[in-house]
Amino acid sequence: MTDGNPDGANETLPTDPNALVQHVLRESYLQTTEDLRYYAEKVRYFNQQKKVVRDYVQALREFAANARTATREAGIDPCSADAGDAGFVAKTLEERSRPYPLDTTARELCIPDRIPRAGITSIGALEAEIARWEAKLNSIGDDSQLANVDLQNILQKQQQTLQMLSNISKMLHDTATSVIRKIGG
Repeated sequence: MTDGNPDGANETLPTDPNALVQHVLRESYLQTTEDLRYYAEKVRYFNQQKKVVRDYVQALREFAANARTATREAGIDPCSADAGDAGFVAKTLEERSRPYPLDTTARELCIPDRIPRAGITSIGALEAEIARWEAKLNSIGDDSQLANVDLQNILQKQQQTLQMLSNISKMLHDTATSVIRKIGG
């Protein structure tokens, strides 16, 4: 009896029913282990994304707090609609902007290479930018939770397979022992 593997190699399957059952369960366990690796990597990926976005949001919050303090110290209301005040706020934001270091994950998430990104000229726009990245962080968090649930389900499936392997192995051992006792007399 042969098994049609997708890679084209034919594997000879055991002819003993007990060995065949154990072979099938072992293959099931190996596949579950591969699935487990996949989902663990998926969880790791989302956790890395969350960390990168969380760090960026924190940097934006610190920048916003410093910008508000600087405008207040200059005697200007950072939320003022007055054209002169708005110009001062825009100038303060531009002067205090700084480069933001990016890694591969940050580039993948399209995080800007400066804080704040170009075009942010008011405290309101800065707060909207923070809110946008917080929403992105929440979305990644939801994806991460789903990946964690998948990982837990696969882990449970693997544990059930191990338990089944253990039960079948014990049953085969008990059967063999019983047969030997009957033969022996």
